[in-house]
Amino acid sequence: MHSRFRFCGSAAALLLVLTPCLPVQASKPGGKEGHHHETIPGVQSLDVYATTSQLHLLTGGLSNDGSRTELYHQSSSDAGKTWSAPVRVDAGQPAPHAAHRGMDPQIAASGDQLMAVWMTPGTDMFGGGPMATALSSDGGKTWKAGPNPADDGSTTGHGFLDVAADARGSFHLTWLDTRGEKRGLRYARSEDGGTTWSRNDTVDAETCECCWNVLAAGPDGRVGILYRNKEPRDMSISWSSAAGTWSAPVSVGGFNWEFQGCPHVGGGLAAGGEQTSPIWHAVVWTGMEDSLGVHHVSSPDAGATWSKTQRVAGKGASHPDIAARGQEVIMVWDTTNEKGSHIEAARSSDGGKSWQTAVRLSSAGPSATHPRVVASADGGFRVFWTQRQGEGPTTWQSSPFPSSAVSTVSSNSNTR
Repeated sequence: MHSRFRFCGSAAALLLVLTPCLPVQASKPGGKEGHHHETIPGVQSLDVYATTSQLHLLTGGLSNDGSRTELYHQSSSDAGKTWSAPVRVDAGQPAPHAAHRGMDPQIAASGDQLMAVWMTPGTDMFGGGPMATALSSDGGKTWKAGPNPADDGSTTGHGFLDVAADARGSFHLTWLDTRGEKRGLRYARSEDGGTTWSRNDTVDAETCECCWNVLAAGPDGRVGILYRNKEPRDMSISWSSAAGTWSAPVSVGGFNWEFQGCPHVGGGLAAGGEQTSPIWHAVVWTGMEDSLGVHHVSSPDAGATWSKTQRVAGKGASHPDIAARGQEVIMVWDTTNEKGSHIEAARSSDGGKSWQTAVRLSSAGPSATHPRVVASADGGFRVFWTQRQGEGPTTWQSSPFPSSAVSTVSSNSNTR
């Protein structure tokens, strides 16, 4: 059986039904996160990263004996039509802890230099612990253990990660951890492919406890982190154009959503427009009663100001992502109704000013959730998601978009 979160806000008597994620994670008082594991076969986590010539996929699933989660890498040089054989990433390292959709182990690439990062078991009250990294210098053919990027020496939870590479080949990483009594947003940078890491920066000392974060490195050299803030529970963004210097957070959406809890929904961030003057696009979700759903916003001035929100999908829509190339912008999300959950996508050809009617990507029957979208090397876009039919295994699927045909890939519990 799938599990759902229901958060009831007493002031508005608001009932939010969020799409299933496996295993389930629920927020706890005091900035802690709680983990409830369900032994369900199939893909537990998924991340995808696009370079100018390759797609890199990182999936997590139970080992054959069910004792741990294992991570596997695959790559595609034809925009997702075919994939290399899976290669184990985390062999000889601590297993990923609580890997599930919405807290997926992450991957990034710069040429043949690849990096994967995940949270391992530790000593917090829910079993979370330090980060682990794995590095590849041959495009994912072989992997070796890398260092822990955190410098706090803590064995408590370091989760909700995101990693990206910039045009110079530097890797940028963000995550949530607790230092003192507050759960906050941290950042570190590696200039040598993950062999060493910078000192950690605190981007925001107190944030929402358990929504995923998004880090994007733009063509102009700027790095942005989109995350859910504490009060109000709106998405915020902070920028760095010089190592270790972060701007004050700016609200993205400005819904002023007061909510005592964690909705377990992050957003998406992508750069479109021109290389020399990128237009930043964000997709954000809110549970605010009169604005419920996923919204597009854009910034023509490197994130200093943001457009008014455009609601692209309303009630039932959640877990969004976004990708952009030039004036083309693609938004994806899952929609939950009485029949289950399915994947939808919408396209803008004018930089987000207007949006075409959303189309359904996932087939009828399976419950599909947590889509990701990337700009692919063939000039189009590729959407990824996970789905489950009844009591069968969870599989990952992908589809080119715009396209009416879905290219489906199924996987077993360990993706081999």
